[in-house]
Amino acid sequence: MSYSDTDDASTKDVLQPHTPPPHPPALEPYMAFTTIPRAAPGTTCCSISTLLHNNHTTLLVTSATKVADGLTATAFVAYTIKVGDNEVKRRYSEFESLRKVLCRIYPTLIVPPIPEKHSISNYANIQNKSKEDAAMVEKRKRMLQKFLNRLAKHEILSYEHVFHRFLETGVSWTELMHCPPISTLPKNALNATLTASSSSANLLRQGYDQPPSPSASSQLSPGPAGSSGHPGGVPPQILREPNPRFIDSEVFTQKFSNQLSGSMDRSQKKVVRKLGEIANDNSDLGATLNGFSLNESDCVPLANAIEKIGQAVDSSFMATTALMQALEINVNEPMQEYVQYASIIKAILKFRHQKHIQSESTADQLEAKRSSLENLERMETEAKRIESALNKGSATSGGAHTNSSNNNTSGSIARSETTTSTDDDHSISEEGTFTNEPEGIHSSTEHRDEAADSFNPYARTSSSSAPKVAGADDPSNGQVDTTANPYAQLPPANPYAHTHSPPSSGAVKRRSTRLNVFSALSHTLHSIVDVDPEATRRNNIGKTRDAIVQLEEQLETTNSDLDKISRAVQGDLDRFQLQKTKDLRDILLAYAKAHQKWCQKNLGSWQEAKDNVEQIPV
Repeated sequence: MSYSDTDDASTKDVLQPHTPPPHPPALEPYMAFTTIPRAAPGTTCCSISTLLHNNHTTLLVTSATKVADGLTATAFVAYTIKVGDNEVKRRYSEFESLRKVLCRIYPTLIVPPIPEKHSISNYANIQNKSKEDAAMVEKRKRMLQKFLNRLAKHEILSYEHVFHRFLETGVSWTELMHCPPISTLPKNALNATLTASSSSANLLRQGYDQPPSPSASSQLSPGPAGSSGHPGGVPPQILREPNPRFIDSEVFTQKFSNQLSGSMDRSQKKVVRKLGEIANDNSDLGATLNGFSLNESDCVPLANAIEKIGQAVDSSFMATTALMQALEINVNEPMQEYVQYASIIKAILKFRHQKHIQSESTADQLEAKRSSLENLERMETEAKRIESALNKGSATSGGAHTNSSNNNTSGSIARSETTTSTDDDHSISEEGTFTNEPEGIHSSTEHRDEAADSFNPYARTSSSSAPKVAGADDPSNGQVDTTANPYAQLPPANPYAHTHSPPSSGAVKRRSTRLNVFSALSHTLHSIVDVDPEATRRNNIGKTRDAIVQLEEQLETTNSDLDKISRAVQGDLDRFQLQKTKDLRDILLAYAKAHQKWCQKNLGSWQEAKDNVEQIPV
């Protein structure tokens, strides 16, 4: 299976080999999308761009020299890059910075890797070993040169002007990092506005089926979550409708990485280590045989045969050493590079996965807002229905209330006239006490007044109902009639009783402060309490509708970006599949040629040794 397979993995084995077509068709140009506006590929923008797109131009890393930093007084290794007649020196950290910038500009492209950094423990182990340090520097030279040439041959990255500036003589990369367009790059590529950048070159497919066009491969067909498993770190079950094609790509990438970095890497390192041990043993054995031939000088044919065997062993030592170097350069380093490629592809698939999550999250928010709007509109409709019913009930009861008011008014007028007529009948009783009762009904209401007075101790009493006290109304006795004034019997004031003094100014001030705090708290509560629920409800409906419009626009933009990213990622995976096929073919050829050459050298030296041994007289 490859990245460009169009069949579903559920119906096809992921390890099934391909049968190359008799006439491989041409691969359509693919799209890339940038986080900042860039010039369209296909047009040269400077002299470096012209040199890069010359078929005879190859970027070379000619030397690696230690240079002292004038500011920090520390030494670093500077790699000399030759582009045509131009030369520029760059340190490893600047190569690393260039690659990070290209990944930020082109988040959907598989940017070639650079050699990995050595850990602190590795530096501690090799700091006193100049030979191993020199081998590490030579390895970096080769891999950095491959990195530059991959960029120079890329259909889109080769036209990036930031890459051209990196190769220009006299350009400070530190200053370039703080200038546009690098300084204008967004911090998060997920929130950036993507701009299309189309490749202008057609690639010929070699041994693989024609993939679908980018527009066809980008259709997000829904599938069951977790249908094909997933690599570590990117769980597809988060998505409700994951794209099975990209899940299969994640699974294939994980298997590819495990195969290269697992058993294959361990086996290859073991073979190289064994070859190194054999080479060292052959070196010792060759010297021993050459010394042994000197001891047999009496028999010249035997001495010559032993010497030829020793020379054949020495030849095997040199051939094995050459085999080790060929395997390290042409097999181990490319395999390590493709382990890094697997990590890069995982990161790109994860970027697309996060964009898909962003799309589904926006859709969920939009659905929640629409549901909230339905609830608010239903509440508004119910409130209007209740208000209409209340208005109809008020209109029906309004007429009855008016009639009853008129009747009450007429009754009041009648009672007022009656009261006016009875006011003229008020008279003075025989005892001289004023009474409201008419004379005609005084005797009939006497019993009722007596009963009422029994419940009211402060009511006025007449002489007819009050008990007679001996000598009470005789002025000559000097006593006053107190039956008409109930307060006359109150006890005198107590001079020793406790009297309350008026509150002081401090107490009044504290009480005033408490009242102010209570007033402020009451005002705050009134501001919190919804005093106009109808206006608040309508305001919430308006805000919800505005939020829905914004979310619809955001969802449309996110889905468009997801479609662009899917097309760009699939297109670059198709391109990478061609590159991987070619590189693996070259690796296997190099592996076979190295062993063939090793066998040829050993065969020639051992054939001569055999001829000399056969000349020994018996």
